[in-house]
Amino acid sequence: MRGDLGSMRTSDMTLSELYVAFNRLAMVQKITMDLSEFCEVTGKGQKEVYALLRCQYYPDELIIGGYEGRKRKKKLLFDTQKVLEWMRR
Repeated sequence: MRGDLGSMRTSDMTLSELYVAFNRLAMVQKITMDLSEFCEVTGKGQKEVYALLRCQYYPDELIIGGYEGRKRKKKLLFDTQKVLEWMRR
């Protein structure tokens, strides 16, 4: 794929780029996102996200339940709207 999909016109995208853009759009319309979706939206790997979570890089409001409510055995969920607002800043 070429460049960032957010800066491309749809008429300039290939079929595979349109498919990826459509999947990302469908993903961000959900209320919450899991770790794999968060990684895809932010463009970071799971190991990198876990490392950033350990040092509390992300704001507490992005994580459902916050840092204190996070347990290793529970599924990690993020608030989609707050993640998108945080990424725009």
